[in-house]
Amino acid sequence: MFSRITWRSPAVWLTTGFVLAVVGFALVPFMLEARTVASSLLRAQDEATRLKDQLASGDAEGARGSLSRLQADSAEAHRVSRGGMWDAAAKVPWLGRNVEAVQITSASIDDIASRGLPPVVEAGTALSADSFKPRNGTIDVKALAALAPAVASASDVLERNADRIGAIEAESLVGPLVRPVLDLQRQIDDADRAADAASRVMRLAPASLGADGVQNYLLVFQTNAEIRSTGGMGGVFVLLSTENGTITLGEQSSSEDLNRGTDGTRLADAALSDDEKRAFGTLMGRDVRAANISPDYPRVAQIWADRAEAAYGVDVDGVISLDAVAMSYVLRGVGSVDVGEGAKLTADNAIDRLLNGVYLQYEDPADQDAYFEAATSRTFEAVMSGRGDWTQVVSSLSEAVGERRLQVWFRDGERQRVIASTDVAGRVVQADDTPHVGLYITDSAQSKMQYYLRYDTRVKATTCSADRRQTISVTTSFRNQFSGDPKKTPWYIVGRGDRTAKGNQLLTYRLLTPKGGQVTGFTIDGTEQYLASSKVTYKDRAVQYGTLKVPPGDEISVTWQVQTAPGAVADARYFETPGIATSSNDVRVPSACR
Repeated sequence: MFSRITWRSPAVWLTTGFVLAVVGFALVPFMLEARTVASSLLRAQDEATRLKDQLASGDAEGARGSLSRLQADSAEAHRVSRGGMWDAAAKVPWLGRNVEAVQITSASIDDIASRGLPPVVEAGTALSADSFKPRNGTIDVKALAALAPAVASASDVLERNADRIGAIEAESLVGPLVRPVLDLQRQIDDADRAADAASRVMRLAPASLGADGVQNYLLVFQTNAEIRSTGGMGGVFVLLSTENGTITLGEQSSSEDLNRGTDGTRLADAALSDDEKRAFGTLMGRDVRAANISPDYPRVAQIWADRAEAAYGVDVDGVISLDAVAMSYVLRGVGSVDVGEGAKLTADNAIDRLLNGVYLQYEDPADQDAYFEAATSRTFEAVMSGRGDWTQVVSSLSEAVGERRLQVWFRDGERQRVIASTDVAGRVVQADDTPHVGLYITDSAQSKMQYYLRYDTRVKATTCSADRRQTISVTTSFRNQFSGDPKKTPWYIVGRGDRTAKGNQLLTYRLLTPKGGQVTGFTIDGTEQYLASSKVTYKDRAVQYGTLKVPPGDEISVTWQVQTAPGAVADARYFETPGIATSSNDVRVPSACR
């Protein structure tokens, strides 16, 4: 349920730092000491690799020995590279910033080894992947609560060192150091955010798993074949309950069921803000299948939860959603599941079966829903049984979160605040001065054609103006890989043909600019397109929207020019709707103003 519960040892994040320090020694004129530092760090690198494997396998005794040797080697490297000639060299023009980069790197490695790793190693086998495996359908919530301090301590150390490493101006260093420093900054930043997310989840897990009383959650399966901004149309809804670590499945419903109350009458429309109506339309408030036309997962989840409460007559404490691709990731670990009639769902066939095969096999939507319900519930049951390779299961859940395929929302405001800044929350609000750009896609033909859709995006900050505005270029290639005969393919796959010709991809895009920014132009296949003047905003971000048509076998390339607010000089972050292919979300875009 919470994929960021995955613990990735900080030892993994040391390797680039070792390489960086060794590369930097060529700049230091005191080679005897440099060789000592290099030798110590190379030995430490070997120990870090060994420690990572030992922590993953639960070899507590071996991990303690590796940590001791790692600490000795990293401490020696830090001791030799500070004070005396090193500090003097750090003050020499040009040379100084390069020497200082090596010193900061060595100090950070030592800090992680001396303060970040000990709590993790002390936790021993309790932090291995198997420690989170359900046993007899129950997760040990007391054990999770006991581990939270170790994870929080390591997270604090990573945050401090991420700030130190991030402050190095990599582009100003001598050539051989630039790429290693940039790689280290990226890895430490990723490590910091992952550790922070893990710490937050560990704090929430016991109560969320019912340690303090029963909790009810809505599990939503999204089908990417009919794409929506958060991934896909919500097709199956399952009520699940947690109590003292035990999770049980309850009522399962189709989307139409959640549009009606317990008495069978159609529910009133959800109340939408003016911004929501202008940016996403009123349909998101009328039909649960359209709620996630908005990419703002917390808002979408709230609408789903309110509908579920009215439909089931119970309080809903949160919403967990996953798509078909995330399910295929989970099946890597648990293996195949039986979905009835002798059919097996596996990691290799899940995407094809769930996003295309089921529509070819079953004409009746009720039969399609039954298949989705069986796939969702039986995969969940396999996970809760603790079956298969649990290390792979946890890793798969983490991968799904990173691609925004697995998301969580809590109705309780305090719990939601704990996860708000993490990937699992899926919010679109830009909380600080870091420019965010998001490209979100929705099917507009009432088809299942996005099984055949592939898209690739390249994002680059190209210019920095006098008032420190960045121009960010977003180029996406959309490909329609459908090669069949639209006339011989079921209409519920290719569409009815009333909005566009059968077999076409008809996509509505919404591009959200950074806070205070704007779209200044866009092209399709290199041809300038009319850019209507628009004042539509959501969460203080301008929303540029339009429709794209891609016939079968065709590809189009669309480029948007996005301008940030004045003074928004930080590296940007890019987000997009996860499709069938591997999705790149929360991608760092180097600033053009540095």
